[in-house]
Amino acid sequence: MTYSSRATAYLADLELTFSQPDLEFLQALQSRHVAKYSFNSLAVILGDEVKVDSASVFEKIVQQGLGGYCFEHNKLTYDLLFELGFKVHILMAKVASSNDIDAPRTHRISLVDLAGEQYIVDTGFGHLGCRLPIRLGLGEVQNQGQASYRLQRNDGGEYCLEILKQGAFTMLFRFDFGSYTEADCLVSNFYTSKHPQSNFVNNLILSRKLEHGIRSLRNAQFHQISEGITDVTEVTSLAQLSQLLKEAFSLELETPVIESLYERFVKS
Repeated sequence: MTYSSRATAYLADLELTFSQPDLEFLQALQSRHVAKYSFNSLAVILGDEVKVDSASVFEKIVQQGLGGYCFEHNKLTYDLLFELGFKVHILMAKVASSNDIDAPRTHRISLVDLAGEQYIVDTGFGHLGCRLPIRLGLGEVQNQGQASYRLQRNDGGEYCLEILKQGAFTMLFRFDFGSYTEADCLVSNFYTSKHPQSNFVNNLILSRKLEHGIRSLRNAQFHQISEGITDVTEVTSLAQLSQLLKEAFSLELETPVIESLYERFVKS
């Protein structure tokens, strides 16, 4: 079977081959995606329009290597899975650490039906996100090397994805099986990229999730996490920020852009 030029280029960029829709491929796709492409807020804080159509996310992430956030990463992944013949559905999630927090649906994920099981595939949550798909099994602790996760149900019937932190599980987001479309993603993407209280509007956020470690930058703090140990480095110079963007996150940005990021989110 011949696939589209975008699908072929995406697979090639991740050094993946596809033979059949199976769990092994899903795991390789998610783990290689989150390791190669950075999760970041750059387009939002630079005032660029965050386009989430198929052509735009492919060009930005695969061709330009600029990464993005969930509505971009998970759109790219969804398009590929759909074209490859996976039974995949769009889901929208509420990012919150507690069921008591009233949160909007500002996170896009994918639900995949595979061999009688269902999996959450998420290539765009950031440094706390999963490196591998999560099987829809309630209460089951799913260890992914650097972190452990589980799914619970709250009193409202929502699924809650939790991560083990310091001996206790903390919620990352909650979701349901509502019928969501690309139109829902457009609305949520606009809110996330434009609302004055959005986390992405107000912070420089970058991360890459490698097999044996995590790299994360939030404003002036660079975190390297490996085997449960976090090493925190304060960014104190323009040269240091420029080096981190290039070496830790594989981002080639123009000098005026880096200078603007430094003045707004590091120096201040």
